[in-house]
Amino acid sequence: MTAGKFSEIRRRCFKAAEAKAAPEQTPEDRLRALLSERRTLRLVRGDEKVEATYWSADSGYNRDSYLNVCWLLRDLQADRVFPMNHGLLDVLCGLQSWLTRIGVHAPLRIHSGYRTANTNKRTEGAALDSRHIVGRAADISVVGISNLKLAQMASLLGRGGTGLYPGRNFVHVDTGDERIWIGRPRKKPA
Repeated sequence: MTAGKFSEIRRRCFKAAEAKAAPEQTPEDRLRALLSERRTLRLVRGDEKVEATYWSADSGYNRDSYLNVCWLLRDLQADRVFPMNHGLLDVLCGLQSWLTRIGVHAPLRIHSGYRTANTNKRTEGAALDSRHIVGRAADISVVGISNLKLAQMASLLGRGGTGLYPGRNFVHVDTGDERIWIGRPRKKPA
């Protein structure tokens, strides 16, 4: 898929979202509406599962639930946990809330969260200044949702970067500068 085709699909998705929302609604307004009462994440990684409400309007942040989410997003290779960025968790939760509203109740599948610098160096295609190193990125997928649709939804929340990698099984989401990219397709073995 070309960057132009992805941009066109994103524009159509954005117009469809605007038709259902108030015309003056910004990406921040959309995210705030999805997260207004409670922020619960349902995550799965391998055999591990977490369902955690890390914030609610009644009681604010729940430290134990936040730490459970950070544990699931740890660097598995180095067995290291890192305090994940709250904005990233909000984007993940916003995606999950949006999916729930359209009838998709599958958990977010985590492919990668936090990475130590050494793990990042060994990761194929990873940027040297990856936001994974500072707990501001996750590679995710959702059973039953195409990576293209997931990337479109993430980009509409407007909180950072969205990377789509044709031929791979995940979408990159981060809380860096707002940007969208399409990675090179993975070469098939000969």
